[in-house]
Amino acid sequence: MEETKEPKSHIPVRLNILFLIVFLFFAAIILRLAFVQLVEGEQYRHELEKFSIRELPIPAPRGRILDKNGEVLVSNKPVYTVQYVEEQGQDIDEEKVADRLAKILLPDGEKIGTDKELLKKTIELRSTLPIAFNNEETNALKNRVAAKLQAVPKQEAVDSMSDFELVKTALYVGLRVRSPFDDNQRKDVIKKLNANAKGAGTVLTEDNTSDLELLKMAISANMKLVLTLDKEDRDALIKEVKAQIRKLPAPNELSDKSDMDLLRYASLFELDVNLPLTAEQRQFQWHKLSLLQEMRSPQMPSYIPRRVKVNISDEEMFQIEERRTELPGISVVLEPVRQIFKDPDGSAFGTHFLGYINAIRPESLKEYQAQGYNAIDRVGVTGLESSYERYLRGKDGIMDVYVNKNSETIKKEMRPGREPEPGNDLVLAMDWRYQSKVEAILKEEVEAFKKRPTTPKEFKDAHVLVMNPNTGEILAMASYPDYDLNLYYDRKAFNQNYTSLILPNESNRFIYTPYPPASTYKPLSVMIALQEGLTTPNETINDRGGLNVGTSYKRNWKPGGHGIVNARRALQVSNNTYMYEMAIRLARKGKEGWEQQFSVLDYYNAQFGLGVKTGVDLPGEKTGWENPNLYYGNLADAMIGQYDLFTPMQIGQYVSAIANGGYRIRPHLVKEIRKGTTDPKQKGQTLAQIEPQVLNRVNIDPKYIQVVKEGMRMVTQPGGTVQRFNGLPFTVAAKSGTAQTGRSAENALVVGFAPYENPQVVFVVIAPNSLRDGTSSSDATGPIARRLLEAYNELNPGVLTNGVPIPNPPSSHK
Repeated sequence: MEETKEPKSHIPVRLNILFLIVFLFFAAIILRLAFVQLVEGEQYRHELEKFSIRELPIPAPRGRILDKNGEVLVSNKPVYTVQYVEEQGQDIDEEKVADRLAKILLPDGEKIGTDKELLKKTIELRSTLPIAFNNEETNALKNRVAAKLQAVPKQEAVDSMSDFELVKTALYVGLRVRSPFDDNQRKDVIKKLNANAKGAGTVLTEDNTSDLELLKMAISANMKLVLTLDKEDRDALIKEVKAQIRKLPAPNELSDKSDMDLLRYASLFELDVNLPLTAEQRQFQWHKLSLLQEMRSPQMPSYIPRRVKVNISDEEMFQIEERRTELPGISVVLEPVRQIFKDPDGSAFGTHFLGYINAIRPESLKEYQAQGYNAIDRVGVTGLESSYERYLRGKDGIMDVYVNKNSETIKKEMRPGREPEPGNDLVLAMDWRYQSKVEAILKEEVEAFKKRPTTPKEFKDAHVLVMNPNTGEILAMASYPDYDLNLYYDRKAFNQNYTSLILPNESNRFIYTPYPPASTYKPLSVMIALQEGLTTPNETINDRGGLNVGTSYKRNWKPGGHGIVNARRALQVSNNTYMYEMAIRLARKGKEGWEQQFSVLDYYNAQFGLGVKTGVDLPGEKTGWENPNLYYGNLADAMIGQYDLFTPMQIGQYVSAIANGGYRIRPHLVKEIRKGTTDPKQKGQTLAQIEPQVLNRVNIDPKYIQVVKEGMRMVTQPGGTVQRFNGLPFTVAAKSGTAQTGRSAENALVVGFAPYENPQVVFVVIAPNSLRDGTSSSDATGPIARRLLEAYNELNPGVLTNGVPIPNPPSSHK
């Protein structure tokens, strides 16, 4: 049989062709890559390194703050600022640059701490000190450090330590540890430490002492603590302690160490060392370290310029420019800083509401960066600068910076469409002339009152708030003493004045500090009594000088009493006994016990803005202070304003609600927001107008509000407690108060509104610690109140006199 031949497959041929094509393809790629790398590589490398582009943020001008007439209260002014930036590829000896810079820039009065603090700061900044001990001093320091090193446990002993011994060892070798305390342990340690101190020094609290400080003090006092660490925390701490022990030298290895090395170990073990430095050398080292700290700010990328010093003098600028080659990374640029309006007489203006800006705090940096801020930006810290930060802040521009392979800048150009946009302007409701006049009145009257022989030595400050009760607009807001906000932009002047001037007067008393309202609360007490059906406007009681309240006899301020009084007269003569009687009736009305009747007071307080936030456009407003005591007699105390404490802003809102017939209106400083302009003389487009905002209508019958207004009018008439307004061409309603503080000096208050028939102005005057027992509150506050009304009438003719401009009579204070 003939053999049949099988047909040959074409697949191997096709595969070979495919492999050949793939081979040729990859060979072509490899040849091309070799050509690019070997032949053209140098050219491409030069092209690549020719330049790189970096984004440099250009800060936008911050918006201005204007008064109602367009007078600029806060603006921007250009100043010279020293900046430092470490360009990529540069190898800068930052310590040497800081040393040279410190010899040019004048010190700003930095704090000169102890040698221990100076050494610690030096080590934190990886710096050195020009220290040279003699042999005797060096050997003495070696012996002290060696003694500390000998007490360091062996690594193998760490695993078996108790949690307390582990924490103690970690602190001994210079490590920071997480708080090992729970709430009960913390309180127990504080209690024991205070008991050991036996009244010496400051009493420790959870607020004024950190857990790390508590640990160190407890260890120093040889207290045995029972601490329990989580396994994860314990294992991590054991690892850290062992690593730290490995870094430490043996005592016999100290002979090879330099004096600076010995000082580092001394600082780690918190030894006190007297550094061989003169006073001038110490000051210079602190100055150098302050500059170095700014240069090494860890919060910013290296290519972002760091502010080393703001607002340097022309002479300092010229010296830096002359020595630029000796100061790599240093440059001087023009930068806008805030400029606060100064009174024509050179005094401060608007201290407690304008606010200031400053660098972003490290703990807030991430929050601000999430909102698009850069680490070098400055933000509002207090006052309107803080409240309206998002409006005042402009939109930063972007500059493209071209740098070569040596990190040398080739050119800079603004990115198209990303020029800086100025922030929006704020227009206030106040007239700067009136604010200025109120500040001057307050200063003059306070200084004059201090000179009286009967004035308590504790009297130091006073505060004035003026509002429009119908709109909530704040017309003036002044505290004395005050200080110039421009100090925040002059570091040297700031350091010189901080302790004596700024710190004691920095707090915004209008929204932070609560005061007892004293008798200025009585109008509300009367309204509560009437609204709750405890009395009628014309019902009378016979005041014989006091009243039994529970087991206590509470006296009226006038010995012998005021005789027959009703609601209106009780306000006119500021009668206490009437208020005590209403408190007793309120207690009896409580179906579930008199303790529940405190909630009635809380309800009406909140209706008028007392004990709740007023909503004023200032940051950090407090709600006052609520008395925790619920004794029977406290109801009577509350009805005369000696129970809860309220801020001046709350008191202003409360009086405004009386003046306008029962509407609680949000107080506000800003009246309008305008678009910022590059031309300061040009008025920007109005973006928003702040309209009056009614927060609530008080739950008081209008006829009872009218009774109280009539009683407050009687206060300023013959027989009333405040007769400082006689002779004015308009009517005034008021209420004074003397608040007992438990100290030798008492607070004086006066509140009121004018004109009585159609209130346009509400005022609050508070003079803490201004009175001796038995003196009249109107002595301290009355002259101020009268003069601020006279000033308003002079600047706003016709407003307080029903449209008829009437000249002011001669001031009674003259």
